[in-house]
Amino acid sequence: MTTGERIKSVRDKLQISQVDFADKINVSKQTLYKYENNIITNIPFAKIEAIALIGNVSPAYIMGWEETISGKEKKLKIIHYYESLNDIGKYEAEKRVEELTHIEKYTAADRLLLNAAHERTDTEVTEEMLQHDEDIMDDEIF
Repeated sequence: MTTGERIKSVRDKLQISQVDFADKINVSKQTLYKYENNIITNIPFAKIEAIALIGNVSPAYIMGWEETISGKEKKLKIIHYYESLNDIGKYEAEKRVEELTHIEKYTAADRLLLNAAHERTDTEVTEEMLQHDEDIMDDEIF
């Protein structure tokens, strides 16, 4: 994929017209057309940066130096989709994401879910034991 194709892809994903996208990056529609069709290949870095910022991708992605978008960019993409939803859609999206966190194959291996803590019933809990537990909970290291 060429730089021009990546620029066009970013614009298409955002569903922005050439005129509106050109305005956002402060170039003419004709110049954007030339970028997207690889007629102009020596694109100023300031324009690459503007395109990347608007598209929530890295300048390296636009230039073709990295083929995939980073984790941060994926999060920004998800936020972009979320922000385009109405209140009902946002509620449903939140429910679905929360549901996925309860399915082991979709959660990160290093992400631990805490189980609820309950008071012990197998022994007599003394004031000293309760104070010990409180001390641990108040300790910033834990």
